[in-house]
Amino acid sequence: AENNPVDEQWWPSEFGADDQAGATNYITPEKRLEAVQLVKQGKVATLGMQYHNRLPLFPGRTFALSIPGGGGPTHDLPWKGDNFRQTFMDELVTAEIGQAGTQFDSLAHPMIKVTGAKDMEDGNYFYNGHRLEDIGSPRGLKELGPEHVGSFFTRGVLIDVAAQKGVDSLEKGYLITMDDFNAALEAQGIEDVKQGDVVLIRTGWNNLWRDNLDKPQDQASADNAEFNSGEPGVAPEVCDHLAARKASMLGMDNWGIEPYDFAALPPSEIESWGYCHANLVTRRGIYLMENMDLKQISDDRAYEFLFAWAPLKLVGATGSPGNPIAAY
Repeated sequence: AENNPVDEQWWPSEFGADDQAGATNYITPEKRLEAVQLVKQGKVATLGMQYHNRLPLFPGRTFALSIPGGGGPTHDLPWKGDNFRQTFMDELVTAEIGQAGTQFDSLAHPMIKVTGAKDMEDGNYFYNGHRLEDIGSPRGLKELGPEHVGSFFTRGVLIDVAAQKGVDSLEKGYLITMDDFNAALEAQGIEDVKQGDVVLIRTGWNNLWRDNLDKPQDQASADNAEFNSGEPGVAPEVCDHLAARKASMLGMDNWGIEPYDFAALPPSEIESWGYCHANLVTRRGIYLMENMDLKQISDDRAYEFLFAWAPLKLVGATGSPGNPIAAY
């Protein structure tokens, strides 16, 4: 937890100075073939939450889906005969498309801002030493976008801390330690993280907004406010463990990976934000995915599975929406 990300130079990465893929390099053909063997029942769970106009958003972000033309067909085209036409529907989505709902952080999302550090040029640094000042543009970043990621087809493991604690959801601000992590592994009877694995840690926190479309608007708004007021999350030691084990991605069912309780410690008083963002994504190219739906695999006690997903090839974007699958 004392680790400062500028104490040591984190580039070039182990994959070379020109690498833009990061930890998907760990997912080898042999790793993919091993992952296929985890499918034994033929069951599939989708791991993305629904995208809709009542999902909670980190302050300052937007998600709005509408049907152009007031809800009628966007296209009205000829069809042979007097009584027929061909019509089509479209939608318009306005959002930080990689940073709303179930969201994948590409290597172009978290940065470490450096000012006045010895032997380092000032700037906002991404993975492999890229600076925003060098690769930024109004129409997308010139490097590190999700078009370089490739795909995830690998062993997935669920670390179900909420179930291990016997609760529907961990409390806001709860710090998931290595003791919690290891206790869940032992209770579940599975091996620790292996190189190239996708690791999913369940807190239960997004139960707050799971059924928002079935609630009155005021209740959904109140639950979204509670969801955004903090979260249970992982301790730095857990992220250090995943880095040492060379996981390819950490996914969780909260909005920001690390634990927060803004009533107890307001954002303006937090000394260091985003330890795992800095020390997994920026330094090592290990990806994050937030706001995942881990309920079905928890209910099914599916602790090992084939995890399959690829981000949208949004050139120069900071992330991607997504709906991964777990097959088991």
